[in-house]
Amino acid sequence: MSEAVEKIRFIDEESNEEIWFEVIDEAIIEQVKYILVVDEDDISTILKQVNEDGEEVEYMLVEDEDEFKKAATEFMASDAYDIEI
Repeated sequence: MSEAVEKIRFIDEESNEEIWFEVIDEAIIEQVKYILVVDEDDISTILKQVNEDGEEVEYMLVEDEDEFKKAATEFMASDAYDIEI
């Protein structure tokens, strides 16, 4: 029996474009939840949780370079997938 793939909907605030991401992995670093996601074009990125209200969870792109590298390093430690910065 296969495991269900978790997908999340992301709305780009600048373009108002709806993007669907498949969640690959998650990590909690210094009490902040980060998720590694991939879009329909197989491009991956890291999102961080900024708000949670019941079942509604808000994520944003990790734009700070140092923060991105810290989260990426955590995800790179996994042997389940191969990512590069």
